[in-house]
Amino acid sequence: MINVTCFKCRRRFDLDPVFVGAELRKLKMEHPRHYQAICPHATPPTRWSVAEMQDELDAVADEIGSAGPEQAKAAAEARERAQAAAKEKADKKEKEPARGKR
Repeated sequence: MINVTCFKCRRRFDLDPVFVGAELRKLKMEHPRHYQAICPHATPPTRWSVAEMQDELDAVADEIGSAGPEQAKAAAEARERAQAAAKEKADKKEKEPARGKR
């Protein structure tokens, strides 16, 4: 597991190196320099250097090659959950009454 800290909320979370490697292979760039990880607590993505994660990615290179449709389905579900959470947060913010000055 790749242990990272969110730049916005400063909470630590783990990234699965197999998932990260599979996502990096999907990119159209031949040698990507950054991976955008989405913090489960804060909505905006955080950029992580691929060079910092290279040791962990090399260790699971065989598994990355075998990652298939299940990985893509899990990624799509994760994106949908993150978008739903962001929408819910925005809706909740809209429903709050405006506070005026006294």
